[in-house]
Amino acid sequence: GLLITKINKHLGWKSEEVDKWASSALYNLGYYASCVHANMHVLHYLMTAALDESSKEFDAMNEWASFYATNIPNKFGQVSDLLIRKQPELTDLLVQGNDGTVKDTYALLTGSSGFGANGDKLRLILTKLLNVWTNDPTNYIANMLQVPKDKLVKAGILTEFMKHHDLVPDYAREIAEALKNTDEDKFGIAEDRLKIYLKRCSGFTSRIDSLEDWIELMAVTGIVHGCTLSYSRLFADADILRWRDIQIETWQAPDVNLHLKILGTICGMDEHRHVMSSSTDVVGQKYDAKLQQVLDTYEEKATDYKESYKNEIMKNTYEFNSYGWILSDFCPDGFDGKQLTVSTYI
Repeated sequence: GLLITKINKHLGWKSEEVDKWASSALYNLGYYASCVHANMHVLHYLMTAALDESSKEFDAMNEWASFYATNIPNKFGQVSDLLIRKQPELTDLLVQGNDGTVKDTYALLTGSSGFGANGDKLRLILTKLLNVWTNDPTNYIANMLQVPKDKLVKAGILTEFMKHHDLVPDYAREIAEALKNTDEDKFGIAEDRLKIYLKRCSGFTSRIDSLEDWIELMAVTGIVHGCTLSYSRLFADADILRWRDIQIETWQAPDVNLHLKILGTICGMDEHRHVMSSSTDVVGQKYDAKLQQVLDTYEEKATDYKESYKNEIMKNTYEFNSYGWILSDFCPDGFDGKQLTVSTYI
């Protein structure tokens, strides 16, 4: 918003022109965010599969790993089925009823009836991005933003996000310590298997060298992933969606396809699958006592931040009624149908 204001002063644009080009910028940012979002589903699938498999002989860790992993393979499958597809061959397009070609055409990110990216080129870019994340697992934000933290603080950028982000290193360390104290031998075996599993995966390289690294990367990307529930709502706004094809004057089937697919990310969520959750899949069931204590402590800390933030943004009734749909990411879990979720929502 500040950048648009400065450009407006320099060029002397009218407010309608500012709104027009701002909506274009938001459309493009929505495409970029959707690509990062899809890549997070791939990352979370690889990471949770690794921890689930590596901890099979350590029940205290595997119970937690299994909770993380539930539903994620399904979301990973949707990335390749509905979001990113290969470029269709001309001969395929001539065959009526070709199910693969229909999916290629209507894929959210790469289809001609979606955002229209080149699937082959996009895969290369996202593979490089995946490698950035897995090769430097404790510096996700620094690598993505490339802005020093002190400048973020000074500019008042990502203030609520950083509160949760700053809990993560201690959260990761204390979980690792709790599990290690439960059974040091089994912990060591599981952690070694986790490192080996990830290093042997093809298609990317890994420098994840500990359970702490794994937790940091999963928690921070989980907080980022939770914000998809609000940015996706932009595409319910006609001023944003029109940029899919700004030359046409009426809505077409491809516009409806993009609208419905991207809004699919906000139709529901799996309760309790938020970052720093202390819940299990079974009502009344608890994790190992040492692990449960850490999870309870950090869920309480995160919830305190969320309650405080909710109370603050609701003081300004006009702003909340106008923009609450996008301001509410960091409110308590379930508020406005959101939570800071790992990539398991429906």
